[in-house]
Amino acid sequence: MAKGLVLAGGGAKGSYQVGVYKALEELGWRPDIITGTSVGCLNGAMFATGQWLVARDMWLTIDTRDVIADPPPPRPGSELWNVLQDVVRQGGMDVTPLEGIVDRVLDEDALRKSPIRLGLVTVNRRSMRPLEVSIDQIPPGQARDYLLASAACFPAFAPRQIDGEEFIDGGYSDNMPIGLAQRMGADEVVAVDVDGVGLVRKAPEDVAVTYVRSYWDLGAILTFDPEQAARNMVLGYNDCYRAFDRVLGTAYSLRAGQEQALAEGFARPYAALLRRVIAANPSVTFAEQQAIAPMERTADSDAQRVLAPLERACELAGVDPLPLYTAQELFASFLQRADPALAEKFAPLFEPEAGLCLKEAAWAAASPGEFLQALVFKSLTVQKEGEDP
Repeated sequence: MAKGLVLAGGGAKGSYQVGVYKALEELGWRPDIITGTSVGCLNGAMFATGQWLVARDMWLTIDTRDVIADPPPPRPGSELWNVLQDVVRQGGMDVTPLEGIVDRVLDEDALRKSPIRLGLVTVNRRSMRPLEVSIDQIPPGQARDYLLASAACFPAFAPRQIDGEEFIDGGYSDNMPIGLAQRMGADEVVAVDVDGVGLVRKAPEDVAVTYVRSYWDLGAILTFDPEQAARNMVLGYNDCYRAFDRVLGTAYSLRAGQEQALAEGFARPYAALLRRVIAANPSVTFAEQQAIAPMERTADSDAQRVLAPLERACELAGVDPLPLYTAQELFASFLQRADPALAEKFAPLFEPEAGLCLKEAAWAAASPGEFLQALVFKSLTVQKEGEDP
């Protein structure tokens, strides 16, 4: 079976893919084929030629002005919109610095000799027809042009000229080129999604696809920042291990083998406490469900859904998502960050013989996130206090 790594487009969010590739190497999962769109094919060219360290160091040192000569102001609003309109009228931002980066990292001879075959997507601006090519289909000496064409994020970036035709970002056709990987011979694919802008076609049914994506925001597409890049790499690394079932959780990363500790330390006392609270105050059911909804929407399994209240409470409390936690470490991190006053605010709901608590139930409906944090706080401390949940 041939393995394909598919790298989606997403501008500055592409730093995430560097962490994913490192994890794949550690897992012993080595691609035979890499396909990518936009930043995905730029990263893919470095991965295919064994330049992971070069890719890492590049992402950890470049900022927006290293990619775009005169970037728009890094803030939202009408001023930014007016600047972007001017940029479009002038034919796109000046990406001469990006061209310099590609010139430094691209070794076309090594790319053609690599045992990992690279494929990319770009789009003919005039006809809007996609051009999907593998490295062996690109004329000698033109790999640079095709890579930059795939990353020509029109209209923000100017189209690229190839043999008298203008080409633009491959995201206009397929931002996640799984079909191209299959046509190049892959029947097993790891697809790395960075939540970029572009069309994503349905994956072929006869290809086994493992998706790697982040729960967390990976930053702005056109804002290149070393600190954000470093964060994204760690998230990509953890998420890749998660995709291969080596890490537990949806947004937070828990070491494998922690299932019993999670069940005994959180899941069972939480479920018992929630049942008791709902029995006396049924309306809080909706508050709990509303609070955890963002986490449940991205959970892929029953085990992840069981942990959704804990992870969502950790997110609301501001717990750092980057470390690899044991169950006890995550519990402690939440308790350290959480506001004990929230548990006090909803305390009448948690009393063993609690009756109808109209005021606290109304607070829960008005502030479901606070209610969830109070529930999790009480669940994690109930055994320490020697109470029966």
